[in-house]
Amino acid sequence: MHGVVQKQLKKVEKQEKKYLKTKKKTLLQQKTEDMTNRIEQKIPQKLKVMLEEAFYKGFLIVFEKGTAVIEKTYDKEKLIWQHQFQDRRFQQKGKTKQFRQLEAEAKKANAVNMAVTAAEGAALGFLGIGLPDIPIFLGVILKGIYQTALHFGFEYSTKKEQIYILRLIRSAMAEQEQKKQCNELIEKTEKEINDNMAVPYDFEQEVKKTAQTLAQAMLVAKFIQGLPVVGVTGCGYNVFVYRKILKYCHRKYKKRYLLIKQMENKVK
Repeated sequence: MHGVVQKQLKKVEKQEKKYLKTKKKTLLQQKTEDMTNRIEQKIPQKLKVMLEEAFYKGFLIVFEKGTAVIEKTYDKEKLIWQHQFQDRRFQQKGKTKQFRQLEAEAKKANAVNMAVTAAEGAALGFLGIGLPDIPIFLGVILKGIYQTALHFGFEYSTKKEQIYILRLIRSAMAEQEQKKQCNELIEKTEKEINDNMAVPYDFEQEVKKTAQTLAQAMLVAKFIQGLPVVGVTGCGYNVFVYRKILKYCHRKYKKRYLLIKQMENKVK
């Protein structure tokens, strides 16, 4: 198992380096960015503030009241059992095949959640609804993160883990110049949780920062989604954001799991 863990860790670290590396923008990316900036300049400041507030309130609603509702959409005990079963097989046989089976379970659920994200975004976008769907959208994102956490053997209901999740979302959607700093904060938080240390935080500030990051990332899409009929085009961005966040979260939970296995191998 030790060899597989080291190999997979190198693979994840290579992906992280690629993610953090500053990339030169293509002509198409530059044109898209220019067009986005032009649209942003025409969006009223009032709408920007409303969007940040909607994400802020959405997070509070989902964290305070929505987790129990989200858990009704999947079998939590079954996911815990699946992880324990796959983890035990990986420890016993220690082959790449067993690790891939463990990892594959997390990917299956995200395909379904992406379909839900597209459907709710299209329906609400067609009706000209841009802001009221935010708690639903956040619920789907958190459902995906919760399932990913369980598939890799991690809880998500403690305050520490909620802070970790907020920082994961923020890091996944960060601008290029902020990625390194955000990623370092994620790794620091992981170490504090894994070592059973205190995680310094101000919950409201963490929610506000994450709400601001998401609001900025989705500003143009939500503006378009708020326009009747034309809003259908905005729903595609919901899927893009979901995929981007869950891809990042999958990588971080995977690395966290592998680091724990590495530590266990050293103790043996």
